[in-house]
Amino acid sequence: MKAVAKKEPLVPAWLRSSRMIGACSVIVGIAIWQLAYEGLARTHYYEAYAIHHFLASPLQVIQTFGELYRSGELLRHSYFSFLEFVYGFSLAIVVGIPIGFMMAAQKKINYYLDPWVSCIYATPTVALAPIIMVWFGLGIFPNSLVVFLGAVFPILLNTYTGIKSVRENLVDVVRAFGGSPLQLFFKVMIPDATPAIIAGLRLAVGRAVISVVVAELFGAEAGLGFMVYFYSQRFLPGPVFVGIAVLVVFGILSFMALEKVQGWLSPWYTYQLRREVHGMEME
Repeated sequence: MKAVAKKEPLVPAWLRSSRMIGACSVIVGIAIWQLAYEGLARTHYYEAYAIHHFLASPLQVIQTFGELYRSGELLRHSYFSFLEFVYGFSLAIVVGIPIGFMMAAQKKINYYLDPWVSCIYATPTVALAPIIMVWFGLGIFPNSLVVFLGAVFPILLNTYTGIKSVRENLVDVVRAFGGSPLQLFFKVMIPDATPAIIAGLRLAVGRAVISVVVAELFGAEAGLGFMVYFYSQRFLPGPVFVGIAVLVVFGILSFMALEKVQGWLSPWYTYQLRREVHGMEME
């Protein structure tokens, strides 16, 4: 019998990748936005309702981006927001991961801290930001503190969940071979909890970016959130969309960086996810 020749796919593999599909989706969305704006600009509603004060096209956003970049204003605002994010997010990691470990490992510590964690986590950051500004004034430090409060709890709670979800069979094997508590902690608990911790970091990135904007809305002299607020009060949508776009890109790059870190720290978990996704695609 003749072997049946395998048909080559019409679309190359690199065009069928998840990242390429996502990029094409974004490009199509931006194209629809541009076409919708051009169509709206040809109607009488555009002038009658002064829509140019509320909406900008992608081409106008790109043009405004170039103007703000050349003037140095965009770099100045981005620099301040970046510092607030780095300081607040770094402090959230330094505080959130150890406290999550301690709460998961020691029941008494969990009993003492759980009411405080639940109380502060349930309080909206937008309600705490004005109090922080009153206590500490304006500047990078109070804004970083707002970012810290927004980012620390996803890290803490995911660390707690990761430690509590460590597989018992792995713990039993280490104990059966006479492993010390330190070996159990560093060889089993931390590696097994790493995917949950990275997931907490990824959640915290989104909360931190939101907190940067919240902090700068209440009290700042520079920053992307301040820029968005400043130009929105003057009905200039171009700079507003530029600030939002920069924040979005920064969040996406942070997600991608954490994904690389997860692949480096727990390659076995990344390999398992790829197998599961491949199996779902085959079905």
